[in-house]
Amino acid sequence: MTNKKVDIRRFKKYLIPYIPRFIGAMLSMGLFSLMNLASLWFIKNGIDGIFMRKEVHFMSYTLTSIDMLNLAVIAVPVIFALKGLGSYGRSYLLNYIGQNIIRVLRIELYDKLITLSHDFYVKNSSAKMMSRVTNDLGAMQLALVKVPPSILMDGLTFIFMIGTVFYLNWKFALVAFVGFPIAAIPLAMFSRKIRRASKEGQVQMAEIYSSLQQMLNGFSVIKAFDTEDHEHKRFKNDNDKFYHIAQRVIRVDARSSPIMEFMGAAAGAAILFLGGRDVINGVWTTGAFVTFLGAVFQMYQPIKNFANVNSQLQAALASSERVFEVLDQQPNIKDSQNAAVLKPFGKSIEYKDVTFGYIPEKDILKNFNVTINYGETVAFVGHSGSGKTTIANLLLRFYDPKEGKILFDGQDIKDVTLKSLRTQVGIVTQDVMLFDDTVKYNISYGSFGASMEEIVKAAKNANAHDFISKLPNGYDTMVGERGMKLSGGEKQRISIARAMLKNPPVLVLDEATSALDSESEKLVQAAIDNLMKNRTVILIAHRLATVRNANKIIVMDNGCVAEAGRHEELICKENGIYRKLNQLQVL
Repeated sequence: MTNKKVDIRRFKKYLIPYIPRFIGAMLSMGLFSLMNLASLWFIKNGIDGIFMRKEVHFMSYTLTSIDMLNLAVIAVPVIFALKGLGSYGRSYLLNYIGQNIIRVLRIELYDKLITLSHDFYVKNSSAKMMSRVTNDLGAMQLALVKVPPSILMDGLTFIFMIGTVFYLNWKFALVAFVGFPIAAIPLAMFSRKIRRASKEGQVQMAEIYSSLQQMLNGFSVIKAFDTEDHEHKRFKNDNDKFYHIAQRVIRVDARSSPIMEFMGAAAGAAILFLGGRDVINGVWTTGAFVTFLGAVFQMYQPIKNFANVNSQLQAALASSERVFEVLDQQPNIKDSQNAAVLKPFGKSIEYKDVTFGYIPEKDILKNFNVTINYGETVAFVGHSGSGKTTIANLLLRFYDPKEGKILFDGQDIKDVTLKSLRTQVGIVTQDVMLFDDTVKYNISYGSFGASMEEIVKAAKNANAHDFISKLPNGYDTMVGERGMKLSGGEKQRISIARAMLKNPPVLVLDEATSALDSESEKLVQAAIDNLMKNRTVILIAHRLATVRNANKIIVMDNGCVAEAGRHEELICKENGIYRKLNQLQVL
């Protein structure tokens, strides 16, 4: 996948449903900023009216010092109560909007990931995809919650303060404005650096996720080969890289705030010098000048605040590019526009002139032709890399042939819905995938409407009921991540029970017993024999002992059919590949 800058307009559809709440947040921020302005009015008139004992004119009223004091006692708490109400409304509403947008994006990202084709996950690490759902969305959520209130509220404060300083003294206001164009230059420079470093940081965090996942999934191998130090160094290297990238962001971010503060202080010092002389000379009152100075500093505060949230904003933009990059992915394998529902299997499966390779330069299958008739058990044998598992991958449409067709009762499987195709094909592989849930859940996976009676029946047919009954909680026992609490044979029998419950007419067995010991293999083989009854079976095997009773054995070599026939026929062929394979296994 290649990174590209995200169009900010893409967020429009996520924001539209929350416009009323956004308006409410704006009004809350307006109230907050208005109360800031009111507090400045009280500072000016409080100093002049209460402490300098000057009369204060408010609308058509003239207020004495005691009037101002009494008003301040009542008004100040009210102002701060309303300011707090505005702050609460702003915080709650924007958090609500941010949380809901991320919730929608999270489910969209999950839905996209679950619909992408098999080849996407071959090319992209699952841990790196996890970082998009967790780390990248986390950065976006933080920005959605923190950045809008800062920008909007500070923007309103900025506008109100501009009005205040121009009202008090427009000449000094122009002096205060000299610093703003200058302040924008370092801010733009910091933004570019932070965004670039943030994107690198998100990529490196995905590498940390990947290292961690590999350690957690491969801890048995790590322990067995005593490679803890090697894995520690590898993870430390990834972690250190992220640390150095994070330090770059921190250095840029740490420089931005002092620079903005210095520029604000320099402008304030100039105003203090010029305005202080005017106060001494009686050009304007102490209250007016103190209020003006406070307004100027509050006017610079939003710029300073924006520098502070800039790192969050840039990190969120970098993360959004990575999130939308996944959302823009399209599955290579999907239903055609006029895909039909596949009718129940009843005749044959035909691989017709099929050519396929996982990479363009190398074909795994070459002009491959095989017919599997209804009710037959057809075994595929051959050396590793000869294309046996590819036959199953193509039948399930994990991939499409580069050339040729796969016909299911004469119908090209590209022209039928994936759901109707995969409903009719069950698969049991050597690498059993169990979910970190109960035994019952794993057996009923894909057949969630099955009754307990049907689940138990499937388990009995898979020779699994006896060992399940002895588990601490029976069918409600948690199997652990990837079924770690069960033995290999137990996991395999649960997998077979799952296939039995699905009850597909076509069954693919891909090295289903190759990783088991002799005792477990006998139990699993008996379960497989039960599963194979009254089904069309594609049997992929290294162990030739498991294919002797097949109706037809296809010997694969270099992506082509080298030999075909029953065991008795193939074993008699002089210099035949099957015969040589059999001799090697006997030895």
